[in-house]
Amino acid sequence: MMTGNDLLELLKSNGIITALDFYLANFLHQKANINDPQANRRFAFLLAWLSLEVRSGHVCIDLTQLTKKQFDYRIGRELSDSIFTDLDKPKLTDWLKLCAEISHDIISDGQNLTPLILCSNRLYFQRMWLYEKRVAQYFALNQHSYHFEDKTSVCSLIDTLFPSTNSVEIDWQKVAVVSALTHKIAIISGGPGTGKTTTISKLLTALLTINHENTLTNLRIVATAPTGKAAARLTESLSSALSSLTIADPIKSSLPTEAITLHRLLGARPNSNQYLYNEHNLLNIDLLLIDEASMVDLSMMAKIINALPEHCRLILLGDKEQLSSVEAGAVFADLCQMMEQGYSQNHIDTIYEICQYRLESNTQHQANFADCVCLLQKSYRFNLNSGIGVLANYIKEGQNEAIELLFKQNKHHDIVLNPLVDENHYIKAIQHTVSYYSHYLLQILKYPTKIQHILTCFAEFRLLCALREGRYGVSGLNKIIEQELEKQNIIHRNKNQAWYVGRPIMILRNSFSLGLFNGDIGITLPDPHNKDKLRVYFSLPSGEIKGFAPYRLPEHETAYAMTIHKSQGSEFDHISIILPTEYSPLLTRSLLYTAVTRAKKNVAIFADNQILSRTVLSKTQRQSGLLYELENITANLNKVAE
Repeated sequence: MMTGNDLLELLKSNGIITALDFYLANFLHQKANINDPQANRRFAFLLAWLSLEVRSGHVCIDLTQLTKKQFDYRIGRELSDSIFTDLDKPKLTDWLKLCAEISHDIISDGQNLTPLILCSNRLYFQRMWLYEKRVAQYFALNQHSYHFEDKTSVCSLIDTLFPSTNSVEIDWQKVAVVSALTHKIAIISGGPGTGKTTTISKLLTALLTINHENTLTNLRIVATAPTGKAAARLTESLSSALSSLTIADPIKSSLPTEAITLHRLLGARPNSNQYLYNEHNLLNIDLLLIDEASMVDLSMMAKIINALPEHCRLILLGDKEQLSSVEAGAVFADLCQMMEQGYSQNHIDTIYEICQYRLESNTQHQANFADCVCLLQKSYRFNLNSGIGVLANYIKEGQNEAIELLFKQNKHHDIVLNPLVDENHYIKAIQHTVSYYSHYLLQILKYPTKIQHILTCFAEFRLLCALREGRYGVSGLNKIIEQELEKQNIIHRNKNQAWYVGRPIMILRNSFSLGLFNGDIGITLPDPHNKDKLRVYFSLPSGEIKGFAPYRLPEHETAYAMTIHKSQGSEFDHISIILPTEYSPLLTRSLLYTAVTRAKKNVAIFADNQILSRTVLSKTQRQSGLLYELENITANLNKVAE
C-alpha cells in the first residue's frame, strides 16, 4: 500500500503533476502530519489534485465533482483505477470528513486565513479564495443603477444614436447602451459581427454627452485590452466606429484615441509582480473599458478592481463563448451566466421608457445583477448565407450532427472540412498553408521597403492549432512549414542560422523597455541602412512601426503557426485550423469556436471526423465559486432592501 508521498511521486513520474505541484503538495502534506495511512494518502492526493486543477484554469475543486469519472477523464482509466482503489473509493462525505480532521492551521472556512480554505464544498488555495471573494464583493456592491431626472433628453439622445428603422425586432445594441448608461457596471457579450465596438462607440458618446450637459466637465476614459494585439485592434475599430458618428468637439476631445494593455494601465514593473497602481495608489480615471474581457483571469481582475477609484464606471466587453483566460478563472463567462436570472422589473420598466421595448422578467427582485448584463444577439457580419456564422453557432450550441450535415451538403464557399487521417492529408494541410504564406513572402521580394504593406499581407492569413508540441503543434508545424518554403525556394536560410528574410516571429515575454509584449507579431526584413543586416518590424498599438535588431528581442518563436489561445484578440481574413489525430483534453467546444470566429472570410479545417465531433461535444466549465458568492451577497442586499 502506497504512502501519501509515494502517491505524489507516482503522479509526478506519470506527468500528471509538475515538479512545482509536487513540492507544494508535499510541503503542505508534511506540515499536516497525518498519522492515519488512508487519510495520509487521501490528503496527498487532494493537494496534488487542487494544484493540478488550478494550473488547468480552475479556481478551486468542487468536492461534489471529485469522482472516479473525473479521474478517468483527466489521468486515464488505468492509473485512475489504481489510485481510486488505493484511496478506497472516497465519496463526498469522505472528503469532507478528511478536511474536518486536518489541523485548523492548514484548512479553515475562511474565518482564519490558512493555506487551504473550504467553503461550500469547494476547496481553495488561500490566494485564489481571496481573489474570488474580492471580485464577488466588488461586482455585488457596485451593481446599483443610476436614475436620470430628465429622461426626455436621454430618450432624445438614444433616438439620435439609434435612428428608427420601423423594425419590430429588438435592437440589442440599443438595450446594451441603455443598460450601461443606467448602471455603474456593464457587461456586454456578443459573438463576431454583433457590433460590440459600434455599441461601445455609441455608449461612450452618450455618456460623455450626458456628463457634459450636467457638469460641463470631461470624463477621463481609458480603453484597454489584455494583449498588445487586442489593444491595437480596439484602437483601430474604435477609431473607425467613432468616425461614423457626428460628435460635438467638446465630446470628441474626451474619447479615447488609443487603447492600452492592462499591464500598461496598472503600471507593470519589469521583473516584478507588483504594479504601480493598486488599492493604495488608485488610478485617476472615471471610466474603464476592457475589451476581450474573457481573456482576463481572476487574479488580474482582482488587481484591476483594487486600483479603481470608488466613482469609476467599469465596462467589460467580450464573447462569453470564447476561450477563458490562460490563468485560473472564467470571470467574464461567470458574470454573463447571471443573465439566466432575467432582468428585474425596475430595469424592464427603464428599458421600456427609453427604448419602447417590452422585455420579459422572471425575477421578483427589484434589483438584480443580470440588469448589468446584455447579450448582443444579431450578427451583422455573417448573413444567412455565411457558412462561418452558421458553423460558429452550431459549435456554440454543440450541434454535432448539424455540423456533419453542413459540411456534407457543401453549400457554403467560405468553410471547408479537409480529412486528416494519413500522411497525404498532412502534406496537403502544409501545402495549403504554404500557398497562403508565399503571397507575403513574394511581396518582400517586390517591395522590401514597404513594411506596413508586408505586415498587412502577413496578417491576412494564419494557421491555428490546439497544441504547442508535436507535429500537430506550434513547434512541429513551424518547422515543417519552414522546410517546405525552403524546398520551394520561397525562403533562403543559411545553415545553423535561425534568422532569414521573411521570418515571422511572436514575442513570448513582455519587454517594457522595448515596448514589446507577449503575443506581438513581427516580420524579419533587410535593414534599409545596411542590407547585410536584418531587423524585425512590429506594428505597435499606436500605429507606429518599429524595427529591432534580432539580438535585442525578448523570448520569441517562429509564428507561421500559432495556438488558438494566442489568436484571441486577433482577426484574419483567412484561417486554417489543424487538429491533432489523437484526442486531447485541450480540444473543447470553446477552443474550436474561438478558432472559427477569428476568420472574416474563409475557414479551412483539417481534422479527423471523430476528433472534430468529440471536440464539438466537449463542453468544459471552469470550477469556481464566483456565482455562488455573487448570488449570496446579492440576495443579502435584496433582503436588506425589502
